Amino acid sequence: MSTQTRTPYGSIVLRVFRGETGDGREERFEVPAVEGMVVLDAIHYIQANYANDLACRWNCKAAKCGSCSAEINGRPRLMCKTRVDEFGKDEIHVWPMRAFPLIKDLVTDVSWNYKVNKEIPGFTPHANEPVPYRMLPEDTERVYEYRKCIECFLCQDVCHVLRNHDDKSMYYGPRYMVRIAALEMHPLDTQRRTGLLHGKAGVEMCNITKCCQEVCPEHIKITDNAIIPLKERTATEVYDPIGWMLRKVRPRQEPAGVTGGETTELGGVRLPQRFAVKDVVRLKSGDRPFARVGGVRPDGKLEVWILKMRGTQQHWKGPRVIGTSDVTNNYGPLDDVGIGSKLFEQTLVDHAE
Repeated sequence: MSTQTRTPYGSIVLRVFRGETGDGREERFEVPAVEGMVVLDAIHYIQANYANDLACRWNCKAAKCGSCSAEINGRPRLMCKTRVDEFGKDEIHVWPMRAFPLIKDLVTDVSWNYKVNKEIPGFTPHANEPVPYRMLPEDTERVYEYRKCIECFLCQDVCHVLRNHDDKSMYYGPRYMVRIAALEMHPLDTQRRTGLLHGKAGVEMCNITKCCQEVCPEHIKITDNAIIPLKERTATEVYDPIGWMLRKVRPRQEPAGVTGGETTELGGVRLPQRFAVKDVVRLKSGDRPFARVGGVRPDGKLEVWILKMRGTQQHWKGPRVIGTSDVTNNYGPLDDVGIGSKLFEQTLVDHAE
């Protein structure tokens, strides 16, 4: 490297990963130090003076967008939040996140995370919940921690279940345990996601090393406040024999005294379900097939197309007009993930039983 411009703070040495495959190599750069400099500043200096083609993803430079995630001296961190002076005279090694496919240099392909996000049923309030929604302050504070996530995916990177295995089909990772916890623990949400957690989300794959919450730049207690409560909820729902028998004898009931609801066989009040076009529902009739909502009529009845599987091919038969009482479950809009690949390859806990 050429001789650097002298500054009162001397210079720092960075060894930055370069390459488009896992066989890339470190390249040495010497950068003049500036008071308050962070690793991202040094990377920008390298781009401007030495390697214009150095690939680096960043956006806000304020530790709020989560774009500049990397591994600095082997630890997943945000480059914009990591000061160079904390390393003293030591060399700083900057590598891309290793849990995701490499695109180039410090940029990785994190698109898998967004595919997973689409598979999680969203916020589902009661159909007749008054709007605007009202909650007690303590209920708001209960879910506020989860909303601080900036999706830097450092927790996903450090998670050994995702990092050490090429197959990511068994576990959604800590970031999406946080998102599911935010929904499951919301006081107005009515959706039950224990079937997803026990199935494709794979909450049982986490063995509570707490490495994810150690690297979280927003200091979210991912393991303590999200993963462990979800594990407990799923274990109770799936494995507790007493709870299973009670649900068979006394199905889950909605709060009594709500008007406009449908009365169940046991006298409980079931609130009307909210439907939208493209929602995937399960019908009570016959072998309880899945159907896709094609339209909601003014009288409240639904026009649905019923799914018929012929081998691995999906065929939709319809339209057929049904009442909402003919629906036993509403899974929401799952077209993005494909009903065939989603609901037939995964065993779901039946919410209606």
